[in-house]
Amino acid sequence: MVVLLVTAMFTASAQKTSDKTAMEEERRKLQLELRQIQAAYDAVKGQSTNALHQLAALNKKIELQERYINNISKEIRLINDDIYYSSLEINRLKKQMDTLKSHYARTVVYAYKNRSNYDYLNFIFSANSFNDAIKRVAYLKNYRNYRKQQMDDILKTSELISKRYNQQLESKKRKQFALDKRSEEIVVLDQQRKEKDSVARMLQSQAGQLQRQIARKKEQDRQLKNNIAAVVRKEIEEARKAAQEEARKRAEEEAKARKEELAKKMQEDVEKALTGATATSTPPKNEVVEETPVASAPATSARQPRFDRVNPSTTTTVKNIPGSSGNIVVKESPVTVPQNHTPPSTAVATTRKEPEGGYLNYKADDIALNSDFSQNRGKLPPPVDGVITLGFGRYKIEGLGPAIVGDNPGVTYTAPVGAPVRAVFNGEVVSVSKVGSTSFVVIRHGKYFTAYSNLASVSVSRGASISRGQTIGTVGADEETGTGKLDFILMIEERNVDPRPWLRP
Repeated sequence: MVVLLVTAMFTASAQKTSDKTAMEEERRKLQLELRQIQAAYDAVKGQSTNALHQLAALNKKIELQERYINNISKEIRLINDDIYYSSLEINRLKKQMDTLKSHYARTVVYAYKNRSNYDYLNFIFSANSFNDAIKRVAYLKNYRNYRKQQMDDILKTSELISKRYNQQLESKKRKQFALDKRSEEIVVLDQQRKEKDSVARMLQSQAGQLQRQIARKKEQDRQLKNNIAAVVRKEIEEARKAAQEEARKRAEEEAKARKEELAKKMQEDVEKALTGATATSTPPKNEVVEETPVASAPATSARQPRFDRVNPSTTTTVKNIPGSSGNIVVKESPVTVPQNHTPPSTAVATTRKEPEGGYLNYKADDIALNSDFSQNRGKLPPPVDGVITLGFGRYKIEGLGPAIVGDNPGVTYTAPVGAPVRAVFNGEVVSVSKVGSTSFVVIRHGKYFTAYSNLASVSVSRGASISRGQTIGTVGADEETGTGKLDFILMIEERNVDPRPWLRP
């Protein structure tokens, strides 16, 4: 029971330590993101042309601020748990202390009543034998050590209680600090919401201009999505043709091998049959060979063979034997071919069912790459040192009505113009193209594709092998606002997916 209790306490302590470490790491990352989004917001603050980016940055700030407050709340809950379990531990130690003191008090009273040396000597010399006397001496020593151990236990328990009290006081101080910090961050959150409302009101006065910006962005997103989808479809089609050509060649080779094997077998069967027929038709030495009389034959050459009627199931062979007055008719068994035998066809089917997992999961290299990519879900490095200001999928600009909506094919990073853009994983460049005045690069990672759009410059070419973290270009400026941005898209074959769960926090 004691072992189970200790194990449970150790497990709970380890779990709390792990939770606390994860919570602190999350807070550190949130603080970093908050600083980055604040820098992005400061770059466009007060600019009428950048009102949409201001609102997007404020929305992101509010989201991060809420997560930061929730992180502090989690810390407060952990501290409360520490205080609660510390109180339970103090109560347990106090009960243990009371028990130790009670036991020690009884031993002290007993020792006081039997404090005379005569009693000790009488206890020893009243033994029945020498061995019994030795045991009584050992008992008295153990009893004295037991009393000393009792006192040590009392002192240690007292120290533990004092230590737990100090820890509890420290936890209460940390709790109060966290409560004060949360109150401060809630005030900041309220200010951010008010600022967001102010920007939203400004945007309402610019609804027409904003609608045109949104329309242009939708068109750019549509073109980008279609261009990338065309690249992906082309890669899938090329992989399909390559797979089918490989399958066709393999089928031809298999058919040729079967045909050669069957021809060889048929040749062996014919040779075997002929060998058996020859053995039965050749007369042994000194034996009389029955000849077919030729008296009734027409007047022809003496060497002219005579053809008898034969059974259709047999084959008649007429052989001339030198020195013979006639011809010998040899009846041989026919060489039969199984009725159910069908000669191999030289036609090879060129259409085959799509392989399991698709044509981009067909070759051994692609299978290994796909497995490696999927195992790195949540571990991929961000493509640029920036902050995501617009998430994946459908979005709505709050406070401006339901008409201000869009559908982002990936995620949009705000980053300095000219910042390096890096590949998130090993792969091959399958496209380097332009959309407007900027470029985009598509990299294939097996059946996974990553696209990097709005590049001011590109430092790779189509067909190049790319390693994780390699620079492929630089961030370009937004045509509308002039601020730096990067659109990052992740696709699994032809399906767009949210890149955020795949990226390292």
